[in-house]
Amino acid sequence: MAAFKVIISFLLLVILLLPQKLCAQKLSFEGGVIWGIYGVDITGEKERYWGDDYKKSGIIGISAGPFVKCNFSHDLYGVLELRYIQKGTTFGFINDYFTQSFESIRINYIEIPVLFGSRNIILTSSGKTDFNFETGISFARLFSSSLKNLDLTKRWATPSLDGFRNYDVSWVAQVKFPIQWVKANRLLIGFRIERSLISIHTMFKLYNFDYGLELNYLFKSL
Repeated sequence: MAAFKVIISFLLLVILLLPQKLCAQKLSFEGGVIWGIYGVDITGEKERYWGDDYKKSGIIGISAGPFVKCNFSHDLYGVLELRYIQKGTTFGFINDYFTQSFESIRINYIEIPVLFGSRNIILTSSGKTDFNFETGISFARLFSSSLKNLDLTKRWATPSLDGFRNYDVSWVAQVKFPIQWVKANRLLIGFRIERSLISIHTMFKLYNFDYGLELNYLFKSL
């Protein structure tokens, strides 16, 4: 319930901050698809969770799904996404055989980001560069998770998946640039960063953190 209250509060704030002149304008809608690849990690009380200090190695996660874009004006818009996203982390340690071993956690979510965006221009000596900036809140529902290790190199403090919440609420920010050679600027490449606002674990303060590149393709107006 707390997660839904955060999302509702954010939506109300966006509505209240929108200039009244936008409400009088005709809205237009566009649909599209997203595909991204990210570096993912879990931050916070990692040493307490793993039972040891460690040197981690990042893991790669992917994300994909559709989205709907609502244009309030030429420069302001909102986005509702529905995406599958992989999150998690890797723990690296020296085993009893004095070689490097790893334990990894994969957490898979269905995620619904609600974003507010603006179109902007950077003026440079060579001309102007268009870009979009988007930020907002994302609610995610966990649907699967896994913990992988090797039986021969298990530590005495092998962690458990017990205690991970089945939801996550995150802050999202991203910058997108249109690829100029694609007709009508319908293909965009962007950089996205996302971090949990609440702990994803009931006992330890752990937070999902991911960042990476993604492609967005816009279809014609709905």
